[in-house]
Amino acid sequence: MSGEVNFYLESVNRFFEGLRDSYRKERESYEKKLSRFFEPLIFKYRVAKEIKRHTDRYLASDFNLVGIMSPDENKISDVIAELLNPNGKHGQGEVFLKEFLEVLRGFISPDWLSFDNSFLSQVVVERECSTDEGRRIDILLKFPKGFVGIENKPWADEQKNQLKDYAEYMRKISKKEFLLIYLNGWGREATSIEPELKNELIEKGKFIELSYRRFLVPWLKECLKECEAEKVRWFLRNFVDWIEENFREEVNDGITEERNH
Repeated sequence: MSGEVNFYLESVNRFFEGLRDSYRKERESYEKKLSRFFEPLIFKYRVAKEIKRHTDRYLASDFNLVGIMSPDENKISDVIAELLNPNGKHGQGEVFLKEFLEVLRGFISPDWLSFDNSFLSQVVVERECSTDEGRRIDILLKFPKGFVGIENKPWADEQKNQLKDYAEYMRKISKKEFLLIYLNGWGREATSIEPELKNELIEKGKFIELSYRRFLVPWLKECLKECEAEKVRWFLRNFVDWIEENFREEVNDGITEERNH
């Protein structure tokens, strides 16, 4: 009996030794395949990294002043307002405002918003316009025939009834013609205005929801094309790169839209 047990144990041991040997050979083969696959990639990565190290002395490909500044909501609104101002320090007159309306026309085109330079030169840009309720509209554009209000929300959600109050205030001060823009970083829908009122304003061309990626970036790129001051062009490039790096829009079921980003 003991001989049979010993034979059985030896057989089991040989079986597991065979498994271990087979596993070792498979692992060695797999590791060799991985090594052959990654070696050229690692080589290319090292070459690219070395090239980048030398070219960055002249190109500074990772440098972004806007990113270093880490602008908050107010600073972003300051920049947008300055670019929209026909008398802004950018020195481009009505060019950026005109491009703003051109891009806006791809989404909505109120008849009262003229593209004539004599019309645009009269536009007044106001930051943090106080309403009767003590709220502050981030940017208010005063056109000869109406008003455009921009509520800028790169990250935060709206406060309770915020956009509803803004719409009522703009209806009051404009008498008739106005457009309220909800500009937010993530492509989300407004929640601080009742659906019935929002739909009514949308149908009348008085309210629109726009995002950084779908509206702000295309506008800035058009500004970049038309801008003649290299200092401003340099800033616009940085601003666009920073937005594309930091804002991805939510699409269906909470899945984020990759940049081709």
